[in-house]
Amino acid sequence: MNLIKKEFFVIIIIGLFFYSFLKAPSLKAIEFDLTAAQNSVGKRFASKFCEAKEKGFSTESSSEFALNNTYLKFVAFPEDEKFIEDLWEFTVERIRYDCGSYVTKNQENNLRDFFQEEGEIASNRDLYLPN
Repeated sequence: MNLIKKEFFVIIIIGLFFYSFLKAPSLKAIEFDLTAAQNSVGKRFASKFCEAKEKGFSTESSSEFALNNTYLKFVAFPEDEKFIEDLWEFTVERIRYDCGSYVTKNQENNLRDFFQEEGEIASNRDLYLPN
């Protein structure tokens, strides 16, 4: 009788192990911290934006180019305006440092609106992607 209980217990533990292994937790926006976003999104966005600006593209074309060449289209951010604002501040500082001479204050404001709009989409990714 004791042997049956032990075997049953082992089978349950193995079953739970396989269930937890196969049901891998999905990446939630809450787990996507600001430092990771700055490294994977902010730096790359600024780099690609400046690359396009240096080639003479307009601000709109440069921001679209940067969007299409970064992870911003694919990440999910927390629904937190401060998170997006902090990420924007980091990104715009990189842009100012890397190619500030190519960007006017007005263009920077337009880029901010674009970035915030894309950040809002990233904060509501579940509304844009099928389950």
